[in-house]
Amino acid sequence: MTGPLRDLRVVELCDELGQYAGKLLADMGADVVKAEPPAGSSARTVGPFVRDIPGPNRSLDFWYHNTNKRSAVFDFENDDAGRERLRKLILAADVAIEDRSPGTLAALGLGYGALSSERPGLIYCSITPFGQDGPWARFRSSDMVGLALGGPMNMNGYDAEDAPGAPPIRGHGDQGYKTACHFAVMGILAALLHRDHTGEGQHIDCSMHEALNSTTEVGLPYWLYKRENVIRQTTRHAAAHRTEPWRYPAGDGRDVLVFGVGRDNASWKSIKAWFQAEGFGKQFDEPRFDDPRNRQPARGSPEAGEILAEVGRFFAAHTAEEIYRGGQERGQAWGVIRSPDETLSDQHWHDRGFFVPVKREGLEGAALMPGAPYVLSATPWELRRPAPKLGEHTAEVLSEAGIE
Repeated sequence: MTGPLRDLRVVELCDELGQYAGKLLADMGADVVKAEPPAGSSARTVGPFVRDIPGPNRSLDFWYHNTNKRSAVFDFENDDAGRERLRKLILAADVAIEDRSPGTLAALGLGYGALSSERPGLIYCSITPFGQDGPWARFRSSDMVGLALGGPMNMNGYDAEDAPGAPPIRGHGDQGYKTACHFAVMGILAALLHRDHTGEGQHIDCSMHEALNSTTEVGLPYWLYKRENVIRQTTRHAAAHRTEPWRYPAGDGRDVLVFGVGRDNASWKSIKAWFQAEGFGKQFDEPRFDDPRNRQPARGSPEAGEILAEVGRFFAAHTAEEIYRGGQERGQAWGVIRSPDETLSDQHWHDRGFFVPVKREGLEGAALMPGAPYVLSATPWELRRPAPKLGEHTAEVLSEAGIE
């Protein structure tokens, strides 16, 4: 087994909210056992499914979020023997992760209080929508509700001319769940460091609501310091005042996103020469364009408006790839807005080995799945096993732990 966490034993009792935390640990080498009820985690019911046929082992969403884990089934809600087996398994682990409603596992004798009295070094992470206490502790939520109540949804939307009267927009990909899980894993790793020094475990209370509210970018600072609300804008940061567009169509119909144009004098000189060589931006030689502050978008200067208007005309005369490559050659953070099929054909990712093939029943050949977003030189990432079938490793896990 490889990975920096290869000696770590984890028991995960999570559905859609917390399963990504287990995946992050498993992908770093931890032995993560996904403890599931007999019917399986509800995450197994989330589509899309292989060939659009639902089934507990056919969810593509589940496949991604549960790589490198093992599945063991315990009827811990209805059966005393199943509950006792799960209790023993957790007591033999380093970390437990759960995303049940506050008090649910405690009522079954599987909460932190009961378990830590027998295993003081246990690190027990509870991921919930609103935390373990407070007036909202038992409120229900979803990824979408979390993004709304936490604040990030207020940052996302469109300019009026793009979608008149558009409401706030939810970013897809379970961003709320994943944000909570990232914070949970940071807490777990910090708790492991603390235990390495003291031998003491602890309970981590991770609230999705709080994790999301700490990632609202400019929204909170504008309100806290200036008492101004931000407005949503197409493909760019929300801001207190309308800023110039960053998205421009190229001549081939594809869109390019620009981030900053000539913020420093060296790149400005290069961009100016590029534009002027093709008959664009002739006014850029005027002294009023020499000050970088005048060129910077979002400051309301007429120079910035003129530059971006010329950007639009220049882009329309070129293909998106020409703009992307030419901008990057001149030190500009510009990129093509890609469709999924364009993303999968990006040779850069394939050259780095980012996508990994996964073979599963029901598939001819293999499915490509995103791999690790990091490269560790001493403890390399690997896809040790695909997401487990329901209960695939129950006997194996119990035998290893000496549990009857």
